[in-house]
Amino acid sequence: MAHAPMRDRLAAVASANSGDPGGFLEDLSDPHDDWHAEFVRSYGFLLFHHRVVRYFQTIVNSQLQPAVAAFTPQDLQGMNIQPFGGNVANVDTLGELASFSSAIESWHNTTHGQLASATGAPMMDPRQNIFFRAFWQLHLYIDAFFVQVLGQYGNRAHPGQFVTPGAIASHLEASHHGWVPRI
Repeated sequence: MAHAPMRDRLAAVASANSGDPGGFLEDLSDPHDDWHAEFVRSYGFLLFHHRVVRYFQTIVNSQLQPAVAAFTPQDLQGMNIQPFGGNVANVDTLGELASFSSAIESWHNTTHGQLASATGAPMMDPRQNIFFRAFWQLHLYIDAFFVQVLGQYGNRAHPGQFVTPGAIASHLEASHHGWVPRI
């Protein structure tokens, strides 16, 4: 499980800061930067960010007024950013999850630069971008797509067995090690 050290590191950051939103963001800075610096990915784009988004929702977003909400397609268009246009309707196998992860990561990379221009936030610096709403709005937007395709995969591969999308993601991490770097 090559991804286990990073997964465990993220879990430790969340556990150590469960009641401290600012501490969570500060302690997330290094692992987030380290993940981006990996030459050979051990933890896939969607699985990594899904875990980070889940922790953010519980530790940080639950304390914010107003809470950070995902960008809408209209929000993105208002900044002259094309919303993600990939077809997610039939993403329900491990290979399709990996292809989807690659496609949305590519869109995401371009969008980070466009958001930096539109908002002035340091969206291209993984040590800093996590402190800005636009980062989380983008990743909440992306995570909604991932939750959808996780459900589709779960329903196809293991009908009626999972209780949450997070459980499906954890199943992938625990049972499909070879796919984790690609999802």
